[in-house]
Amino acid sequence: MHAPPPRGEIEGGTRLLVEDYAERVKGCAQYLTRLLGDQGTRVDNPVDEPIAPDESAPIELDAERGLVQFGVDPAPGVTVAAIDGGSACLVNGRSFWVIAYRAGTIWHRDRVTVHEDAAPLTIEALTQTDAKGRYAQALAAAGVVRERELADLGGVVDVLRELAEWQRAREAIERAAPGDVILVDGSLHPGAFLPAALVVPVHELALDRGVDLVGVTKASKLRWGRYAPLVLRVRRRAEAELGPNTRWYLRVTRDPEEAPVLADPETGEAAPPWRSEVYVARLASRGAYAFRVDAVRGHRDPDELFAVLAGLSDDPAFLGYPYPLARVHQVVSLPGHLLADLRRDLRAAFLREGLAEDDVDLVMRDFHLTLNA
Repeated sequence: MHAPPPRGEIEGGTRLLVEDYAERVKGCAQYLTRLLGDQGTRVDNPVDEPIAPDESAPIELDAERGLVQFGVDPAPGVTVAAIDGGSACLVNGRSFWVIAYRAGTIWHRDRVTVHEDAAPLTIEALTQTDAKGRYAQALAAAGVVRERELADLGGVVDVLRELAEWQRAREAIERAAPGDVILVDGSLHPGAFLPAALVVPVHELALDRGVDLVGVTKASKLRWGRYAPLVLRVRRRAEAELGPNTRWYLRVTRDPEEAPVLADPETGEAAPPWRSEVYVARLASRGAYAFRVDAVRGHRDPDELFAVLAGLSDDPAFLGYPYPLARVHQVVSLPGHLLADLRRDLRAAFLREGLAEDDVDLVMRDFHLTLNA
């Protein structure tokens, strides 16, 4: 058996009271600054935030495609519906989850919220097998066939929430009159795990009814060049070309009439064209943010549509973001105090069901939080 080293050897050296990591921080900042200065024209099409199902390859953004300035239209008499959802994982047991989610709709007209409708909170416990079945069941209920398996079964909560949101979008379009606007949180093509067969009929319904269907993405993952965020890059260009206090949009995708005709993979017949257009836009001349904006346009041209969106985006608390979407987010979000209440109630329910307190702690406590406290 080896004797331990002398105490002096263990405690030797000089210990810094505060670690000096300034040079490492500086190095990261310099590297990212170079990446953000990328002057390329290629817009990547990430799997988790695609531009459209027919755009699997990066898009070359035509240098001649200009920034467009637009006005403000208060759109008197136009009804706007906004749809959003909130979701959370209450317990992550690695092999099982307790999830919570809900979706809601608000109706807005002439700067007034005229109706709010939020679904009751859904709370479900799912094992890995349950999650697979729940995903397939939810798609079947929506009338579409599952095309792939969820990679992260813990992410089923997001898919279930998005399915509830798209069902509400369809219902809102059915209730809307021609010229009304339906706003949804996020893009109009939600990714690999919600098939195009789910969303394309909703787009077609909006076109048939002459309704503008618009998606606003708060934090886009689209990249320009290698790594520069697309929204940031476009905003820099807009400030250089148009000045800092301007309202503008830039279309990223091609005109739908110019899109190639694709074949349905099952029938071989020509598939309906993808009618969603993708833009980057700043909706208030003094707004701090620009956003990815998707649109399936009813009867409005882009200038008219963005003028209506600008008229909805002048609330001082959310300047540059459509107020109806901000309001519905407040209605359906799951804030920290609510999640704390849900976890406390779940713990109490475990104890009433006879689970030992030590076991409840093991189920509900993430040891990472103990280590990081």
